[in-house]
Amino acid sequence: MAKMYGKGKTAIESEEQQKRRWQIELEFVQCLSNPNYLNFLAQRGYFKDQSFINYLKYLQYWKEPDYAKYLMYPMCLYFLDLLQYEHFRREIVNSQCCKFIDDQAILQWQHYTRKRMKLIESAAAAQQQQQQQQQQQQQQQSNGSGGMEAALAGDSGSMMMGTANGNDNSMGNANADIGLIVAAGMPRDTQVMTNPQQQQQHQQHNGLASANIKLEMN
Repeated sequence: MAKMYGKGKTAIESEEQQKRRWQIELEFVQCLSNPNYLNFLAQRGYFKDQSFINYLKYLQYWKEPDYAKYLMYPMCLYFLDLLQYEHFRREIVNSQCCKFIDDQAILQWQHYTRKRMKLIESAAAAQQQQQQQQQQQQQQQSNGSGGMEAALAGDSGSMMMGTANGNDNSMGNANADIGLIVAAGMPRDTQVMTNPQQQQQHQQHNGLASANIKLEMN
């Protein structure tokens, strides 16, 4: 089945004819955005012809999104709605009314352009500000993580030093306990005398004891 173009597709039209009619209707609808062209049609009596009025009603399908996306001058849809009213069709024949509408359209376009530029600039400034805030947050997060890593490293180092000192103290205490146990198990005369005076007294005591033993033997 051939692809159809426009709303008024008929079975007797070929695909090429439908495409051409769609292009003609597109061009005509966009011409309605010019108030001077509307004044031209009104002065020649087109807006009094019921067939032409029905044709304007038929062209309202261009307001649908599937067709409106092809329009370069969307203001034509606003004038297409106004042409559905008899009062507007009657007043547009007046040249002064046409000039007033034309001036207002130009002012609207200028205001729209300025407003659009302001919106674009404000959007760009907001986006730049958001990017700066994100960068600041990332820097703060990186600085905070670095400080936490340093604190954790310091805590682990102090814990390792404390463990090493504790091991040294425990080893020293164990050696002291072993020395006490060994000293307690040895005979009194074979105990190691760490004090020089104790060693001298022990030697004198041993000498007297050996002298007494010799006297008894004699």
